Amino acid sequence: MFERAKTRIIEGKIRLQKAQIDLENINDIRPITESNNYVLPESDEADWKLMGSNSEKGLDSSDQESLREQAIKTYYKNSHGRNIIRLFEKYVAGHGFKIAPMSTTPSVKEYWNEFWKVNKMSLRAKEIVRRSMRDGETFLRYFEGDTDDTMLKVRFMNPALVADPEKRLNEIVAKVSDGILTDPDDIEEVIGYYYKNNYIEAEEVQHIKILVDSDVLRGRSYYEPLLQSLAMYKKWLTDRMKLNETRGTVALVKNVKGSPTNTANVATKYDTSRKTNVDGTPMARAPKNVSVFTTNGNISYEMLSPNLQASDVQHDGRALLLNIAAGSSLPEYMVTSDASNGSYASTMVAEGPAVMEFEDWQDFFGEAYKVMFERVIEDGISKGKIPKMESYTEREVQPDKSIKEVKITEPTSTECSITFPDLVARDIKAETESYILQNNAGWMSNTTAQGRLDLDHEQEMDLMAKESEEDPEDEFKKDEEDLEIEKQKKAMDDEEEE
Repeated sequence: MFERAKTRIIEGKIRLQKAQIDLENINDIRPITESNNYVLPESDEADWKLMGSNSEKGLDSSDQESLREQAIKTYYKNSHGRNIIRLFEKYVAGHGFKIAPMSTTPSVKEYWNEFWKVNKMSLRAKEIVRRSMRDGETFLRYFEGDTDDTMLKVRFMNPALVADPEKRLNEIVAKVSDGILTDPDDIEEVIGYYYKNNYIEAEEVQHIKILVDSDVLRGRSYYEPLLQSLAMYKKWLTDRMKLNETRGTVALVKNVKGSPTNTANVATKYDTSRKTNVDGTPMARAPKNVSVFTTNGNISYEMLSPNLQASDVQHDGRALLLNIAAGSSLPEYMVTSDASNGSYASTMVAEGPAVMEFEDWQDFFGEAYKVMFERVIEDGISKGKIPKMESYTEREVQPDKSIKEVKITEPTSTECSITFPDLVARDIKAETESYILQNNAGWMSNTTAQGRLDLDHEQEMDLMAKESEEDPEDEFKKDEEDLEIEKQKKAMDDEEEE
């Protein structure tokens, strides 16, 4: 029995020694496996870096800043990266984008139009989309002004400057995360922001964040899954250019009869690497991409061209483009602006997911624009520029089937309707017929139909009113009177001749 226990102890020691050896091997391999799997040789081309945050949902402040810097660099220096963001900018807030009040009170539209003009919102609305998609978030700060006559102004806040304050003075400040102060019991309830180490109330800021869950404080760039592929494709193009230059090189060999010393003297005398001779006279240079070798009969050079066999490299480039297209939820022809790889039918099929993607982002940013509209109208109400209550009439069908107009008074509406750019080619005839049917069925108002046809309702009503003032029957009567006068004048002339 003792021998059996002794044997078990020896076996246990052997297993322990074996486990220690395995652990040492793992520690030796770990520095290799934990390093970045992909490293670009040139810093200018290294547009993508591996984020080191352990969080699955949010990035720490350093990784957030690194991602933002890479995204900005990609937008300004990468052609495909610029194109992707510009597509969303055009399809969300491009041509045809319009925000119209749903309230019938004239002062609401006047105040909103003034805000739109003062803050140059036709450009700022696009910038909201651009900043959000590129940086992952947008901070808008509203300034009410010192007097009631001052129009509400909106300005952008730099996301990099929204950070934890340098000095934490009390427990409340200690609860700040990523420059945002939240309710300790509800992370979605924002109390304020720290911008340039200054505290700003949450009521003054509108924070738009994308591609994160509601309990994550800061957004993440749309570029994040694309940065590596965009950098690799850029490097792939650079390597292709270097390959073409290598293929275009030519060797020019000088054969000099004589000794090696004589050959060296000739090479020195006719050195084509210098621009001038020793005496200052100009020297002939070799053409571009031409290498000159000087040799004698005893030395021979064998010029070997690299066996590159790079005919299939084009597939690598397209694979990168398809990866970029998949990460951006866009078809390949939209990313590359080249539809030569597909037919019209395949292009139309590929356009379907992109349309759904654009519609989804229209809905997302539409909510942000509605928040802005509500804030502006509430500011006008607080300053007395817009009445608190508004009245309108509605028609009600009575029990005897008669129609009675009822006057309704309620708080001024802060809701708006948003018209986004068209995502597909429009068939104006079919679209107009559809609106007529919906209008006749009582499903759509004239104002909505005209708005979808890019027509201003009030302007069209004014023009139609002016046209109605000129009665066609009056014009016809005027023509008859002129004709009668001409007949009478002709009759008088005939009498005088007789």
